[in-house]
Amino acid sequence: MTAESVHQPDDGLEWAPFVRQDEPYRIRATSCCGHFELASQGGQYLILRPAEGGGYDETARGTYSRTYVVWDTLVAAAHGSQPSTGIRKAG
Repeated sequence: MTAESVHQPDDGLEWAPFVRQDEPYRIRATSCCGHFELASQGGQYLILRPAEGGGYDETARGTYSRTYVVWDTLVAAAHGSQPSTGIRKAG
């Protein structure tokens, strides 16, 4: 599976190169296809995906509740199902 084969460019999200900051980042969840990762960094949450040529792109950086809605939608689309209705607590 390549970066272009999953939700690019027509997922409607704005993806930007992920730039590591001084704060460590933690992977909180990985989609079953392994293409998307829900991460946290410096008190914010974001979604990562592999970028063409290496590294990662990010989208939906912000609060957990805002980022989780986007995460849930991406994962549901990857499965061909509807997003869940509830917000899950971060681990």
